[in-house]
Amino acid sequence: MTHPWRLAAVLCIAACSSGAPTPGQPAPAPGPASTSPPPSPNIDPGRLVPPPVMAYSYPVHGAGLEHYAFVRRDSVLATMPSGEEQIQVTRRTAYLTVTWIAADSGSEINASIDSLVVDSAAALAPEQVDSARYARWSGFRPVTGGLEHLTGLEGIPASLAGDQVRDQLLLLFPVLPPGGATPGASWTASSESPTRVSAFSATEQATIESQAGNVTPSGALPLYVVRDRSATGEATQFAQTITVHATGSDSLTYYLAPDGRVSSVEGTRTTDLVVELAAIGQSVPAHAVTYLRMTLLP
Repeated sequence: MTHPWRLAAVLCIAACSSGAPTPGQPAPAPGPASTSPPPSPNIDPGRLVPPPVMAYSYPVHGAGLEHYAFVRRDSVLATMPSGEEQIQVTRRTAYLTVTWIAADSGSEINASIDSLVVDSAAALAPEQVDSARYARWSGFRPVTGGLEHLTGLEGIPASLAGDQVRDQLLLLFPVLPPGGATPGASWTASSESPTRVSAFSATEQATIESQAGNVTPSGALPLYVVRDRSATGEATQFAQTITVHATGSDSLTYYLAPDGRVSSVEGTRTTDLVVELAAIGQSVPAHAVTYLRMTLLP
């Protein structure tokens, strides 16, 4: 026989466990609605496309005219067979007009010296300076840069000062990778071009290593370029054959504007050379340090 107090206890436990309200007691009010954020949609990271990176390149249409100041300082230390050392220093600034006409395959380039200011004329004969003032060149700039087939205006005699300006002109347009240069990119190239080694005409082969930096606040892209080069030339003076062998390195910093113009170039080149006089079995070693700066004028 079940006692009445036990039956009451069982019924009370059953009522509490079922969640039903006690008779006569109001039901609890519902809680606030959940504020949990809805589940995030599934996003494929591969579908997130970063903004395009601008590639700096030379124009393939249109034409232009620019004025540049070419500064050059040379210091050459030569050691004579007697052991005597001779130092030759030259400084000069050439002002050039450079014009270009662009096409899909590249640009026609024409350059002329408007004026030449020699800071120290001790090592440059007046006639050399005078002839350089009339120097004119034409060449071709491929879409990836550099300057090819550079030739002087017919009838203008070659000169040491003029050839030195030509050598700077050959360095004005840095070689870029196909499709243009982007910040942080690096690339290699090679070139072959005429050059002037001291007083000798020669052919230069160069290996070029380039690295692009970060875009400056003005929008220019810096390019850091190292050129390792070698050159050999031969000449005849006083019925004697003279041969020159040279090796060296250039360290240049370029700033390339978004429109493809080179706004400035600055750096140094070092050259070790040996001049051989085969007829008398003597050689003269020399070391040259050259400072270069090419600036786009307003």
